[in-house]
Amino acid sequence: MAGMSQLKKKQISLIAEWVGGKLSDEGTGHDWLHIKRVQRLSLMIAKEEGADLFITEAAALVHDLIDEKLSARHRMPLSALKRQLSGFGIDNQAAEDIISIITKMSFRDREKYKDQKLSLEGQAVQDADRLDAMGAVGIARAFMYAGAKGHLLYREGSHDKNAPSAVGHFYEKLLLLKDLMNTKTGRRLAEHRHKLMRSFLSELKNECACTEQAAWIDRE
Repeated sequence: MAGMSQLKKKQISLIAEWVGGKLSDEGTGHDWLHIKRVQRLSLMIAKEEGADLFITEAAALVHDLIDEKLSARHRMPLSALKRQLSGFGIDNQAAEDIISIITKMSFRDREKYKDQKLSLEGQAVQDADRLDAMGAVGIARAFMYAGAKGHLLYREGSHDKNAPSAVGHFYEKLLLLKDLMNTKTGRRLAEHRHKLMRSFLSELKNECACTEQAAWIDRE
């Protein structure tokens, strides 16, 4: 954590320990391992793009804690998160910067906040979070999430065409992420991961010998 004061390094360590304890057994792919990967990628992007490392890393560590995809046991209200940041000694302005990032970065709310550009730190965290939904780890997380939620592998035949499926998620979100990257670094890193997902889906379609009714056939 070069460039940070000893106080900020300590605050990052406290946040990491706390978040690790909260999300160690999270089972949908938004667990502590995901957080650590986003933390690493966020810092990589922030260093290349010139963003503030403390705000970037702190936001990366807490970015999923208010996400509705988490169970009630793992999720926390925004007000409680604000109090926790204050408890770690983070000043009001830094806390507001962190909260501003994590409340505006989700894919789900991209239209809602399309006219409110994220800070450079927010762009780094958003790109990192989206990168972790791509490539080999993104494939693994997609099926982990689908399994945890009881979703189909893919839709075919008489299945409800609106039923959630793992494969459908690629076309509804994951394959769109490459073109939504904010930073030059994010765009560069997304290229390979996007190609890998495309290759995987092509092979999966062949192995499943899918009919024309399969979820991904009419989306390509």
